[in-house]
Amino acid sequence: MLAKYFGSGRSGAFDWYFQRVSGVGLLVTLFLHFFVLHYATEGPLTYAKVMARLSSPAWKAIDITFLVFAIYHAMNGFKLIIDDYVHGTGLRAILIGALWVLAIAFLGLGLLTIVSL
Repeated sequence: MLAKYFGSGRSGAFDWYFQRVSGVGLLVTLFLHFFVLHYATEGPLTYAKVMARLSSPAWKAIDITFLVFAIYHAMNGFKLIIDDYVHGTGLRAILIGALWVLAIAFLGLGLLTIVSL
């Protein structure tokens, strides 16, 4: 009842800050991924080279980190947009719930792809 008059107590600072942190993490892993795939390999990129790289647990960890940063960054960005433009609490809850479902689905598919290789 008091939240109606005093706000929810959430300023959005946490979401704003970690949007920037995930963006930096995303850039670091993106440049590492791009450098390894396009500059660190001799000759053209082949399926055998990609499979050799993905057989390493260290590269799987880097790819999973890249996946987590990308999903968090995208879904948090959509959540910030929903918070800014959707004012109905019911519709906002439905949209944020749909974002959670999408995030979990994308994470599951990404992990399945990376770990099974």
